[in-house]
Amino acid sequence: MAVLTGDLIDSRAMHDTEAFLACLKTLLAALGERYDAQVETFRGDGFQLVMRHAEPAFDCALALRAGLIAASPAGERWDARLALGIGRAESDAQVYGEAFVLSGQGLDGMKKDTFRLFSSVPQLLKYAELPTAFIEAIIERWTPVEAQTYYLHLTRGLDQRRIAEQLGKSRVTVTKALQRADARLVDRYLACAREWLKELDDA
Repeated sequence: MAVLTGDLIDSRAMHDTEAFLACLKTLLAALGERYDAQVETFRGDGFQLVMRHAEPAFDCALALRAGLIAASPAGERWDARLALGIGRAESDAQVYGEAFVLSGQGLDGMKKDTFRLFSSVPQLLKYAELPTAFIEAIIERWTPVEAQTYYLHLTRGLDQRRIAEQLGKSRVTVTKALQRADARLVDRYLACAREWLKELDDA
């Protein structure tokens, strides 16, 4: 299973903290439904998504950050720190298991990082830890336009023509935004992550 624990970055320093929190809640509700995750919010700007099946966890993490950045008002950057814990699936009686502990303690221990993977499975860390650090660096460079374009690409599976129609932009503009967002590399990372997790399930 996978547990994604996070908190908003500098939420109290934003011009409209309530709008930031409202955006988070709306986004969490949408992603909870899409990725079959249980959602909980706490400590004001803290939150958690629990997925009984870990395969879509990386997609969910990137969609969350893309959605927040995309909604950023002029002059501000809305974003979140995320700790992704992946561990053994727990029984219904074991509410707080391995993935919860890894994710929660992982977030508490994060300093400058904004997206990290925590797992007790050495094979998964061997595959995913370094690529995840590169993806973190890519996300840090996203502008709201690039994040919005990638969010639609990831969560709705729209092609460039339909993204352009939805955003009221030209197809060329959308193509360039996806290129600047390194969309092909991010897509490859997510495809590999799903395959790594599938291999663990099959092992």
